[in-house]
Amino acid sequence: MTEWLIFAGVMLLGAMLPGANTAIILRNTLQGSRRSGFITALGLASALAIHVLLSVIGLAALIESTPALYAAIRWLGSAYLIYLGMVYLATRADKHSSETEAGSDNPFIAGMMVSLFNPKILIMFVAIFSHVVAEVTSLPMQILYCSTPVLVEFSWLSIIILLLTRPAIQLGLKRLRCTIERVIGGGLVLLGIKLGLG
Repeated sequence: MTEWLIFAGVMLLGAMLPGANTAIILRNTLQGSRRSGFITALGLASALAIHVLLSVIGLAALIESTPALYAAIRWLGSAYLIYLGMVYLATRADKHSSETEAGSDNPFIAGMMVSLFNPKILIMFVAIFSHVVAEVTSLPMQILYCSTPVLVEFSWLSIIILLLTRPAIQLGLKRLRCTIERVIGGGLVLLGIKLGLG
């Protein structure tokens, strides 16, 4: 059980690192609602479950060992992050257009795409599952290990969403909403360029 606690701790630290996942949760929660934030988190968690499954059945290792396939996924992820960033940067300050833009995309799909096309997550799971999960022999423990990253990610994102949607915080962020969205957009563009450059 000690090994699992260490594994869960590593997963929590990974979830807490600011990145595209955090950025899209911030954007969709601030521009949409608590519901929009949770739907985005569900999309991110679903993509993580797919990463885990790909790692377990060995496809992630195949992707890692096939440079052309890895590069294609990396470029798709890069293009999607840059696209999202540009959309967020184009946000207008008036309330009506913000609401229209927030409602025009599907938060579940947006969350899933951000995580799914990040090859670095796949590689991380290849490294972790090849050494940790391979040594676990009992089926219940294997299920526990495989579900831990998904549950940890969703739990951490839920804490962020609940904090952001507190009335006092919402009131303070309301005036800065458009600026925050543009900062997030710029961050996503930079993350996309970084991912594209490898």
